Amino acid sequence: MGPVMTPARRHQTGIVAIAAFKLVKGGLLLVVGFALVLETLHINADTRFVHALVLKVDALQPHSILIAGLVSLGYAALLLAEGIGLWMEVSWAAYLTVVSTSALIPFEIYELIERTTVPRIVLLAVNLMIVVYLIKQLKQHRLGGRYRKSRWPIGAGG
Repeated sequence: MGPVMTPARRHQTGIVAIAAFKLVKGGLLLVVGFALVLETLHINADTRFVHALVLKVDALQPHSILIAGLVSLGYAALLLAEGIGLWMEVSWAAYLTVVSTSALIPFEIYELIERTTVPRIVLLAVNLMIVVYLIKQLKQHRLGGRYRKSRWPIGAGG
């Protein structure tokens, strides 16, 4: 008897789009974070991207560049965790994304009030759509699938 074939699970288009968005943002931020840390450690990466980045932050103190690099790496880790979790359609990733994205909305509104630009409007709109969409998916129990319930009941011995 051969292996049992189960039908392939179809991903929701909206979740896939958000996951891809988070993964791309996380990947880019990972590159920026590493570039800043390498610059602080005086490791010559000798690429155009790193050189352009260094010119932009050249006025900062080395300590500030290191902090910015470490914060970038931390935020990249969060975005990558969100992206991978959303790709897997697990509910914890949707909750994490809703909380982390919602936490930045007041800052985006403040920035928009300070200086209104098209990219800032688009960023705020996209983040609001992400939060509303994920909340709707969570309320309709469309995330988590077989992962929604724990495999191991609380208190189960092993």
